[in-house]
Amino acid sequence: MNVKVCKFEYICLLALLWLVACSRLPLESDPFVGDVAVGRAAWAQMVNLESLKATAVLSWRTTDGRHGKHKVRLFLEPPDRLKIQWLTPWGAVAGQVLMATDQFWFSDSRQRLTWHGRTADLKRLFQRKENLNWVGATQFFMYWPLLFSSPEEDDTAFGAEAFFDYLATNNGRCLNKIIHFRDGDEMHIRVDDLLTDADEHLFARNFEVLGSGGRISLILRQFTLQKELIPETFIYSLEQFTIRECSANEGKNNGRE
Repeated sequence: MNVKVCKFEYICLLALLWLVACSRLPLESDPFVGDVAVGRAAWAQMVNLESLKATAVLSWRTTDGRHGKHKVRLFLEPPDRLKIQWLTPWGAVAGQVLMATDQFWFSDSRQRLTWHGRTADLKRLFQRKENLNWVGATQFFMYWPLLFSSPEEDDTAFGAEAFFDYLATNNGRCLNKIIHFRDGDEMHIRVDDLLTDADEHLFARNFEVLGSGGRISLILRQFTLQKELIPETFIYSLEQFTIRECSANEGKNNGRE
């Protein structure tokens, strides 16, 4: 086949993928009409997720128009253990976010550098110039358990800092959770492509999070639900990476832990 033809077809394919990625209707931060009773009941019917291992596509867009899209590997055990590895087109790990209990490790393979600190300091990390592309992800990383939690769990875990609205839209095919933080900020979660297990519990494969910093979209491709993942999954173990602390001792390089 002619090389120029192959290149043209490849460019067309990339353009098509971009159009598909941008074709989903945008989330609106203003209130919209939905079924409150059905929405709350459906969120209460979500699978009691113990662990998840998946491959997925993660897309992001900041409020100033910066955007990106990555194939990722996802590991999580709600409510306090999460690992996301975003991959190169050749399957190598380009970067990683690891969160365990109240700490995070944010790693950039190109720089062989890992930022480490308390989860509460994530916002400070993503306000830095070198990490501005990820500033819209702050709420996503800090509040990711809300993607899977029931109204009762939300009230128990976050009742002191937020109140919630639950809505079903698109004839019940889309579930919405609007989080009103008591400091005046707001976050909107939308899930769809719902599956039902043998016990009539619901599980979503598409997630969108809209916050004041931008939008995150997560689409699961292949996944398994398990009782638990191996403990090593959530232990930081990257070799030959420089650790940069960004908590109380910010700026001090203590080497690997």
